[in-house]
Amino acid sequence: MPLDPMAAASELRVARWRASTSLSCLAPALATATALVLGAASSAPPARAHAIESSLDRVQALNNDFLLESRFGTGEPADDAIVRLMPPGGEPIEVGRTDGEGRLRFSLPSQASPDWEVQVDRGPGHRDYLELPGSQTPPPGLEPSAPSRPIRPLALRPSTGWLLGMSAIGGGAAAMLALRRRR
Repeated sequence: MPLDPMAAASELRVARWRASTSLSCLAPALATATALVLGAASSAPPARAHAIESSLDRVQALNNDFLLESRFGTGEPADDAIVRLMPPGGEPIEVGRTDGEGRLRFSLPSQASPDWEVQVDRGPGHRDYLELPGSQTPPPGLEPSAPSRPIRPLALRPSTGWLLGMSAIGGGAAAMLALRRRR
């Protein structure tokens, strides 16, 4: 049975229209999805899930023993991390490694001073730095001094909010372009 030429032409036009419509809608959708994915990836703080957060507490007020506890941003202990004392301008002094719970108890050497830092090193991208909370035993009648600057994890960067905002603007612009091309 021969095909009707009018029906064949009509079917061909419908097929071409569907193909052009689906491709023209697909390109802006892909551009929007790509912008959103790239925006989300660039707005996340670097290695936030793997950042190390540490706390350092004096075991007793009258000695130089400290208890360090380190955890990844996920809450898992930072086990087997190397802990070093970092004197300004001097060579680092390794004081030990954290245990399976991410803890290490250590004593300061006699030459330690309050301007030294503690470095927790679990490998590239997994480091934390802490100030010593007044490393020397104070003379009788004097209180230990507070750290000169607040201790803050390095993963909290001021640029995070800015990147998130720019990503949202870029995603919104891509969505508006996609809608405009559709009309």
